[in-house]
Amino acid sequence: MKTLFSLAACALLACGCSRQTPGLSVRLTNVRFENVTVFETTAVFTLRLNNETPKPMKFTGAAHKIYLNGLYIGSGLSSEPLEVPRLGSVTQPVTVHLSNIAMATRIKPIIESRSFDYRVQSVFYGESWLGRMHAENEGRLDLKDFTPTPEPAETNARPTSAPPQSQ
Repeated sequence: MKTLFSLAACALLACGCSRQTPGLSVRLTNVRFENVTVFETTAVFTLRLNNETPKPMKFTGAAHKIYLNGLYIGSGLSSEPLEVPRLGSVTQPVTVHLSNIAMATRIKPIIESRSFDYRVQSVFYGESWLGRMHAENEGRLDLKDFTPTPEPAETNARPTSAPPQSQ
């Protein structure tokens, strides 16, 4: 009986330190490769954090696990302070180092297809409270129809259809 009570107390303490946070959500918005070498490839995942509560959330760091099409890609860490404003949203770049060419060649076709399922499991470490906050999301990122519109370049040239100016 004493052992059962001890186990129940430990379970309650564990639940109090780590919880799914209502009002905090995370989702993947973009992914790109940087620094491709023979031994390591760096992927930068852009995450959007939404705060659906009337109080700002301040974090001192975060750890994120990334899955693409059910395949565990790796984890990214951030020690940068981050504040998500009340009823607001921010983006956070998360760097994941793929340590071998085999992993990079497995996910490159997934990302190049420009459409894939993802799952993000995040743990945020808070500034003004003890413990940690969890957020998890899964969805589909479809970049096929997304084409950034380049900004028009400014030129000092006169339009070709304009008549020459007389002096």
